[in-house]
Amino acid sequence: MQDRNIPSRPPWPQRLHIRFLAIVSFAFLLIIVPCAWLIFSLMHQADDAMLTARVGNLSARAAGAIERHGAYVDPALAGDLMAPLAADRAFLCAELRNGTSVVAALPASQGCVAGQEGHYFEIPVDDKGTWILRAGFTDAELVKLRNLEMLLGLAAISVAFFAVLVAGGVSYRFLIWRPLNRLTDGILHSARSGSRSVIPWNSRDEMGLVVGAYNNLVLSETERERQLQDSVERIQASESALATLNQELEQRVQERTLELEIAKREADRANDSKTQFLWSMSHELRTPLNAILGFSEIMSRELFGRITPVRYKSFADDIHYSGQHLLKVINDLLDIARIEVGRETLVDEPTDIAALLAETLRVIAPLAHDGGVRLESRMDRNSMTLRIDPVKMRQILINLLGNAVKHTPADGTVSIEARIAPDGRVAFVVEDTGPGIPAEFLDQVMEPFGRAEGVSPHLQKGTGLGLPLARKMAELHGGELVLHSEVGVGTRVTVYLPANRQITDGHITDRHMADLPVGRTGTDA
Repeated sequence: MQDRNIPSRPPWPQRLHIRFLAIVSFAFLLIIVPCAWLIFSLMHQADDAMLTARVGNLSARAAGAIERHGAYVDPALAGDLMAPLAADRAFLCAELRNGTSVVAALPASQGCVAGQEGHYFEIPVDDKGTWILRAGFTDAELVKLRNLEMLLGLAAISVAFFAVLVAGGVSYRFLIWRPLNRLTDGILHSARSGSRSVIPWNSRDEMGLVVGAYNNLVLSETERERQLQDSVERIQASESALATLNQELEQRVQERTLELEIAKREADRANDSKTQFLWSMSHELRTPLNAILGFSEIMSRELFGRITPVRYKSFADDIHYSGQHLLKVINDLLDIARIEVGRETLVDEPTDIAALLAETLRVIAPLAHDGGVRLESRMDRNSMTLRIDPVKMRQILINLLGNAVKHTPADGTVSIEARIAPDGRVAFVVEDTGPGIPAEFLDQVMEPFGRAEGVSPHLQKGTGLGLPLARKMAELHGGELVLHSEVGVGTRVTVYLPANRQITDGHITDRHMADLPVGRTGTDA
């Protein structure tokens, strides 16, 4: 254990039993001394009163006897009547006076000597107060008795004081000191050794409660330490198991990572093979498809004579339309394949955005006319010139507008807007009032051939290549394509191009571009 500043026994003046006895002694003296003084005072007063009453009664009886017997003129008789006074142990002297002359005296030889210490009574003998009996007495014996009483009282107080100290000390030792000493020894032993043990003490007084509380604390702490030790052992076991599990997981992760790397390489090879296959097949399909388109167009126009029956001409028209659709699909696949294999490059050149939008709307106008869809366009500037690949940017906008028109029912609206976003990027926004795309299909429609199946008939038109191709071409320009749709409201597709592709900026205006078919419907195109 670490060294601790464990307190030792306090010095004697500060020990509890010394303080206890000092308090008991002070309290005892504080109570007994005033009480003893009061008792002695009352006893002295009572002795003085008894002495005065006794001598006074004797003197009064002697005066009464002298008056009854008329012993004024007979000194011998007066002396005999005063003789009972001498029987009292406190008697000093007695005189029968007539004015200043002494008729009879006790003791006869001297009477009351002048200056003699004592207490004197003068009692009238006759009614006129001519004859007076003067008696003297002393309290010397009473003083001796008082001194003896005082000595005995002090002795009694001393004995009682020491008895109180002894009783207090013995009581303190057996009632307080023994359990307190055991408690202190137990605490110091626990502090030094670190081990806790209960103290054997079974009294039912307050000290027993204190020791019992300490024993309960020791038992509680021991139980808590045992539980803590059990918890530590469980934690250590859990840590060991967790370490083992971590090792197993690391091994599994390594194995799984290796499997995923192998699977990724295989997927990359498969994807490269797919892309190469699409690249090769697109080239291989375009040659016979061009022949199909050429011959079907010759047959549809009847350049070498009329075709009979007439129904064959409609078959040729269908073959030509299907071939054009297939050629568009092949071209889209070829563009996606070129981008994925990294063979597609940009041919950047300054491009007037107003002219680009006008050209794009002219291409889409017939499709909008056939579907009864209204086309709208706007720019937030009079002129805007960007350094972009105009062919690919036109293809992006045609794909987005074509999808919007195909997915918008009759009497709906499709709009395109070119503006500068708050962050400085150039934004092309294509928005329609179609049925919208549910949120769970937004990621799916951004993948090649991905469509929202079973949601709405309008959403199932097309091959599912327009949005993925537009996104890849936007990313080629260093931009991004953001799709937002709400069912029952419509769809908004925004293509963001970096701000550094701007060449010139016009002034912000609320006017629409004069050369764009703003506010026109497909039927007006």
